[in-house]
Amino acid sequence: MVLRGEQGSGLEWAIVARNILVGKGFVFNFYGTQIPRYAFFPPFYPYFLAFAKSLSPSHWVGLVQLVQGVFFAFGAVWVRRLSGRFLRDDLALFAGYLAAVWPPLVIYSIRLTPACFHAAAIPGLLLLLDAAMRRPAFWRSSLAGAGYGLLAYSLPSFLGSLLLLPLASGLGRTGWRRGLLVTVQIFAVALLVLSPWTARNFRVLHRFVPVATNIGFNLFGSQNAYASSSYNVLCLGDTTEARLVDYAELAATNEADFDGKMLRRGISYMLDNPIQTAERSLTRILFLWWANPHVAGYNFVEGISIIILMSFLLPLFLLGLFASFRFPCKDSLFLVYCVLAWQTLFYMNFAVRGRYSLELYPLMIMFAMPGCGVIVELVRQKASAFSEAVGG
Repeated sequence: MVLRGEQGSGLEWAIVARNILVGKGFVFNFYGTQIPRYAFFPPFYPYFLAFAKSLSPSHWVGLVQLVQGVFFAFGAVWVRRLSGRFLRDDLALFAGYLAAVWPPLVIYSIRLTPACFHAAAIPGLLLLLDAAMRRPAFWRSSLAGAGYGLLAYSLPSFLGSLLLLPLASGLGRTGWRRGLLVTVQIFAVALLVLSPWTARNFRVLHRFVPVATNIGFNLFGSQNAYASSSYNVLCLGDTTEARLVDYAELAATNEADFDGKMLRRGISYMLDNPIQTAERSLTRILFLWWANPHVAGYNFVEGISIIILMSFLLPLFLLGLFASFRFPCKDSLFLVYCVLAWQTLFYMNFAVRGRYSLELYPLMIMFAMPGCGVIVELVRQKASAFSEAVGG
């Protein structure tokens, strides 16, 4: 049954958390319907919200904001330590301070979204990976794998960055063979950490679903004849969704099987429309690395602010990224390249929301530092040349 007028609020995690607390379990009704989905979202944030509500029913929002703010502060420390692996100490220190006060990161650290956890956790995870690559040992690989597994409870797509890890180690000092061995160890431990939720999903859905069942939903919702570059049309619960989703089939089909069908439909549409897919991908890369101008349509101040901020940061990042190619060959540097490449390749296929870019901002800030250094050095040289010319 379709409930017209009920649309996704953008706070679906809170809906699942409420269902957990009232005894319905980890369940979310598909957008605009009463058709339940039991593994639609990654589990971390809904359970986190439910736990906060159970601890403090009256002040749970403040409790969530406090925890997110503390974790965000650790993220700034991890940015400083990670950038210190390949930047001068003064630039690394400034990168940490800038990450701590970067407005989009600060704003999202107090919003009800797991994005701030992702943005803070990725630099910390890269520190664990760097330690595992520089001094290979099973316990270090296990620690990095545990970090990957824990992050996957909230951001399962990041597991895919392991595909590029052997490349990062091959280009660095670790070497291909040892890098591949470390990658396999990390992936195995990550799957072990995820195994309790995977077993739960198998018990509920009778299918192998490591974390969530929304990958096909997100791809097909972003790769179809009615798709937008900035939002998933399947989240709207309107007539567009009705053209794409057979509700009778949705209600009668296993959740994992239906998501697999949507995944195949999305891939098929991309293959049938390669030019449109390429155009959309380039647009989404622009939205991811710069800003989504559509945000200004419904939140003018936030949209314009992020356009201005990223118009300053992006050129510095690109300049610093180019300058970093001349840095000494370090594993930590190639690990960051690996993450930047994976995030770009992944999100260029999906509708880009503003919060998706948050995961990249700390890494962009790190590379913006050598970009600033290049500009300062050029200004200093020009000033010196001008001074000599005037003195002469």
